[in-house]
Amino acid sequence: MIMSEIKVCAVVVTYNRKEQLKECLKALLDQTRPLDALLIVDNGSTDNTPELLLEQAYIDHLPKNDITAPYLISSIKTVRKQVGGHLQDESKQETYRDYDLNVMYVRMHKNTGGAGGFHEGVKMGYELGNDWLWLMDDDGLPDKDALSNLLRNKSKGNFLNALVLDVEERDKLSFSLFSPKNKLPIKTKSEAFENSEDGAIQGQANPFNGTLISNTLISKIGLPMKEMFIWGDEAEYQERAMRSGLGVATIISAIHYHPKARTKQLEIPITSLNITWSGIPFKDYCNIRNTVYIHKKYYKKSVLTTMMKYLIFFAFKPNLKGFGIWFNATFDGLFNRWGREKNYL
Repeated sequence: MIMSEIKVCAVVVTYNRKEQLKECLKALLDQTRPLDALLIVDNGSTDNTPELLLEQAYIDHLPKNDITAPYLISSIKTVRKQVGGHLQDESKQETYRDYDLNVMYVRMHKNTGGAGGFHEGVKMGYELGNDWLWLMDDDGLPDKDALSNLLRNKSKGNFLNALVLDVEERDKLSFSLFSPKNKLPIKTKSEAFENSEDGAIQGQANPFNGTLISNTLISKIGLPMKEMFIWGDEAEYQERAMRSGLGVATIISAIHYHPKARTKQLEIPITSLNITWSGIPFKDYCNIRNTVYIHKKYYKKSVLTTMMKYLIFFAFKPNLKGFGIWFNATFDGLFNRWGREKNYL
């Protein structure tokens, strides 16, 4: 095992994307600043993800089939690393060096959504005494210097995000940021550099996409909200981080590749506004409920505005089923009613 002064554990949440997970894990092993530990949270994948991890020597046995609680497999993976950086010895004669990586695989007993997965991953990573946790989905690809550059800038905050670029068009951002100078959207890599100061864009992040968080932050703001299931849990966690006073920033030298956001926006007739609406009941319910909850908690003046946008939309484009989803999700968000998303599966 590589002994380092600062212990960093990567937390990867996965569900039925074993090929993307395979590439993500390879990118993590290729980091110029090697990980101290790797924690994979599997939300009960049905695509033979455990078999792939066994084949790739991330785990040494398969999980049980009849689990009723999260099942942990802890094993050691030997990683062959090209000598360089802080692994280089004084002789400079070796080309490669092997090190042992502590790999933890958590097989969830049911699909708890991204929110449940990150809740479990952050909880376990924190309880194991890591100094920093590096959070990402299975379809993210960190650049080989991403972790090194994040740690080099750790004085800039306790919630540090990589710059998230589109995996296909690598000069564009996967998710927009906003300029601290004029609040306009930042959509390209060059715009991100132009709007940075001392290598960072303060107060901006694309959470849970190459996001480095400290144990100091976790001890102050707690864990991600598992009740949200999907959509919004990362935004809610960022809101808590912003209000903690411990610092949120995007580090532009740390690059993380991710598929471009494909959120579907629908225009509201006779206005210049739009709403987020996928047409998939489960996703729309979770999105609306979680958005209403976040607005109620942090931006109370936005609750009525958000409600009116959807009311106007359905007034011009009647959709009884869609209106019912919106109505139920809105009032569940307002009154903290969780667990009802299963009604829309």
